[in-house]
Amino acid sequence: MQELTFETILRLPQMELKKRLKAELKSRGYHITDKPGYLYAGGTIPVLLVAHMDTVHRQPVEQIWMILQILRTAKCHVLFCEDEEVGCVGAKKFTRGSLRPQVNYIVELDRRGSNDAVFYRCDNPEFEDFVSSFGFETANGSCSDISYIAPYLETAAVNISCGYYCEHQRHEYIHLEEMELNAARVAQMVTQQTEHFEYREQQDSFFGGRAYQYSMWDTASERDTYKWLSPLPKEAKIKLGTAELIMPHAKIDRQGKVHRYVPKLKA
Repeated sequence: MQELTFETILRLPQMELKKRLKAELKSRGYHITDKPGYLYAGGTIPVLLVAHMDTVHRQPVEQIWMILQILRTAKCHVLFCEDEEVGCVGAKKFTRGSLRPQVNYIVELDRRGSNDAVFYRCDNPEFEDFVSSFGFETANGSCSDISYIAPYLETAAVNISCGYYCEHQRHEYIHLEEMELNAARVAQMVTQQTEHFEYREQQDSFFGGRAYQYSMWDTASERDTYKWLSPLPKEAKIKLGTAELIMPHAKIDRQGKVHRYVPKLKA
């Protein structure tokens, strides 16, 4: 079997690429699950790496090469999905199957730019801090395969930059140094021992925008609990007797009780 090089990956159509990836993973000692819509391989490191095999126009699928590079030093779980560009079809088929790999978190490699980390509706501050500790910066995105896979596996997920630019356009291009650097950063990330990072759904703010889930100490039961709190609008004031106060970092819960958030303590 001819080596699956970066140049080869860029030129193969989706179904031929799936066939070649299956052979490549088998040669590396993986047991493969080949289903309509996706290709899954279970690993020994409890992290799931995700990429898609389809393209728009000639959009490079360099994220697949990045995953193969990571697998040289870290035998993670792998999921390659079909037809992400037309509605995350393969990812949806995966969530309707019986596979539920037990992993600590999920990394998708399918983001433009050089340094982005996109969490979509996954709202786990501890996981965000963990990813940021490797130099990635939180950015916004609309939807990708992990938008369906993360809630299905109840596991936090992030989409990392692959070093490509002008996506879905005729003049799209890849910055090879950025691509290689981020493959190395993710390879370092997945070798760190962590606990399971759970998927927590982002809640909509009562005033529009984003609400957050914060840890609170429940003294009655002496256990750590969580409550959804929404940031107050800038123009909001808090009445205390006859005084009107403006409290930075104040939050309000669904019962109308005001909480003062202390950023340094995250509490």
